[in-house]
Amino acid sequence: MKFSLSSEEAAQVAFVPVGDLVDLAVELDHIPAAEIERSELLPELIPRLYELAQREGLPFSKYDAEDLDELPSDHRAALASAMGWGSGVSAILKQGAKVYKTYRDRKNSQVALLLPCLLKPLARYAAERQG
Repeated sequence: MKFSLSSEEAAQVAFVPVGDLVDLAVELDHIPAAEIERSELLPELIPRLYELAQREGLPFSKYDAEDLDELPSDHRAALASAMGWGSGVSAILKQGAKVYKTYRDRKNSQVALLLPCLLKPLARYAAERQG
């Protein structure tokens, strides 16, 4: 089953510069096609971001609290479960802060910068994987 973004999710990331998406792809060990199609690249990156979450967790800060709180609880729980974390917002923020510290060594990480706008499709992907 190929993952696809909903129209709402696609609209939320429509403002992200293509160059930033390419940098994210490279950071996630994905070589994008020569001709970048946002609608094709983003659905390929969400599974890779999910794999990263499973391997090392994701960098969250206190500024992500509202975004996490707005997620459907089953989506948030699925993402937290994939990382081996508790599903409450405070538990995710606490663990995410530890991961965020490791990103200080990763100058200009697109994962840390783009996570807030990719959070909804990522959490939905996690829920679909567990469902």
